[in-house]
Amino acid sequence: MDIKLLVVEDEPRALARYRNYIELYKGGFEIVATASTYEEAIKAFNTCKIDCIFTDIIIPGGTGLDLLEYVRSKKWDGICVIISGYDKFSYAQKAIRLGALDYLLKPIFENTFFKMLDKVRLKMGIISPVTNKYYDQLLPRYIKKAMEYVEHNYDSEIQLSSAAEQASVSAAYLSSRFTKYLGITFIDFVKYYRVQVVKSLLEKSSIDCSLDEIADKTGFCDSSYLNHCFKKLQGVTPRKYQLDYHAKEKQNHQSSAT
Repeated sequence: MDIKLLVVEDEPRALARYRNYIELYKGGFEIVATASTYEEAIKAFNTCKIDCIFTDIIIPGGTGLDLLEYVRSKKWDGICVIISGYDKFSYAQKAIRLGALDYLLKPIFENTFFKMLDKVRLKMGIISPVTNKYYDQLLPRYIKKAMEYVEHNYDSEIQLSSAAEQASVSAAYLSSRFTKYLGITFIDFVKYYRVQVVKSLLEKSSIDCSLDEIADKTGFCDSSYLNHCFKKLQGVTPRKYQLDYHAKEKQNHQSSAT
């Protein structure tokens, strides 16, 4: 399933450039709406199913931060990336406080844009770029080998040295190249992967399931560390995520039955 994007940009050339980058990336993104003003962005948000918002910091009628504040007030828990021509700490600070995934400074070149899309995919839980055609051409074999190692061994203790051995490179080399190509450290990738597996287990389990058992199944040393990592990446505790998920499922079921 494609990640549905709302792109808010009032400069036609910049919008065309972002469209081109997304087409080149070929990683499961679909622009379902664009907007050139704050009002258009609000309308698009309220009429389309949006997974992720890319917005310029300054737009006619408001700001990207205003937009982010609005969608958060509507309990939207999707991903937002702020694009700015202003290297202003207060803007970046507020964007982070509102839960923006990234704050990118213009001009944005292809490599930077692709790394940002990687982060979105990781946050969304679409964490197997090994299967993506773009990555088949771009990623070195040793990076894919390391990622496959994580996918096959996430429930056990994972060491960078073991992944490097599997990939036939040194640990230091794998560490630096992994971050360069994916925009995330190897250790953070392991945490991302495990948290996505935890999410899947929570969605399939009853509310009274044991977090200690889930931690044991996903490579976390205990439920306390699982809680810490999960909340850091998802913004909520595992139990809150599970309760919200089942509540939405129940609501959707009731809506479809009427």
